[in-house]
Amino acid sequence: MPGGERPTSALPTIRVGIVEKNQHTFWDGENAGWREAAARLGMEVAVAAPVQENIDEQLAMMRRHLADGVDVLGFVGTYPDAFDEVVAEAADRGVPCICFDLDAPRSGRKLYVGMKDPYTMGRWAGERMLALLPPGPRLIGLQTGSEKAAGARGKLDGFVDVMKENGHSVVGGANDGEDVALSRRNCEQLLAEHPDVDALYGVYSYHTAIQGQCVRSLARKPVVFGWDVLPETIELLQEGIVDTAVWIKEYYFGYYAATAVATLVRVGVDEALEVMGMDPVHLEGNVICPEAEAITPQTVDRYVRWRRDHGLEDKLTRLAS
Repeated sequence: MPGGERPTSALPTIRVGIVEKNQHTFWDGENAGWREAAARLGMEVAVAAPVQENIDEQLAMMRRHLADGVDVLGFVGTYPDAFDEVVAEAADRGVPCICFDLDAPRSGRKLYVGMKDPYTMGRWAGERMLALLPPGPRLIGLQTGSEKAAGARGKLDGFVDVMKENGHSVVGGANDGEDVALSRRNCEQLLAEHPDVDALYGVYSYHTAIQGQCVRSLARKPVVFGWDVLPETIELLQEGIVDTAVWIKEYYFGYYAATAVATLVRVGVDEALEVMGMDPVHLEGNVICPEAEAITPQTVDRYVRWRRDHGLEDKLTRLAS
């Protein structure tokens, strides 16, 4: 096309290997963003994930992507210090790596797309929980799916610090190991042992839905506040049973990550980072963080319209292999 840009269809296809943290419907939104941008930008994405959180399996999947000859690796930095070797192996092959959803900032990855650091976001959630609590000291029940994962630990620690700083007490926090059935039993046990609990907080996507289901029949409903907006969470928000579910804009993690990948490959890594206002040498600070949003019973219908407008009702399908 003389004097103009080549159409995307004329450019070589970019092959991207993606490795996520686990297989759960939470990732459907991120995958939809990856797929949408990839279709526009001439990319093929291959998504893999362990059934449950497992670093060794993540690393093995990344190495299989490299053996398959991908142009770029995108991965979820479940534990920030676990990926240094495989990122170095990718660099030796000339394959740039990026993180999304959770970061491994010192691994040598080129950039990160996702939420701000988990501790900061835990405090963000705590500040919003404060506005939902009645005056006076309150008791907050906690749930987590991992005792070690940086994302879960940070979102829990930041939240707990805000509660304690404001005179509230916390109970629970038992690790359910990403087992939804165990999560429900833990929630039911917590409510039985602490019938006076004023609020529930969970850091994994399924916790908010589980907690909402557990408190639905209670005469005295505690505040339910947690992370991520699953289809079942939407129903509980519309019923007024869940008070807040944090939408971290995961669709845009995938969409922006795919856009960044295309820029890195088409333009050149160092040049692309400079164009994006990032540092090609000091990589840790290269981050793109969409602002999270607290979805409430008052705003959930707007969120549902956003999903519909983006075609997500049709596109949210499991892509992990």
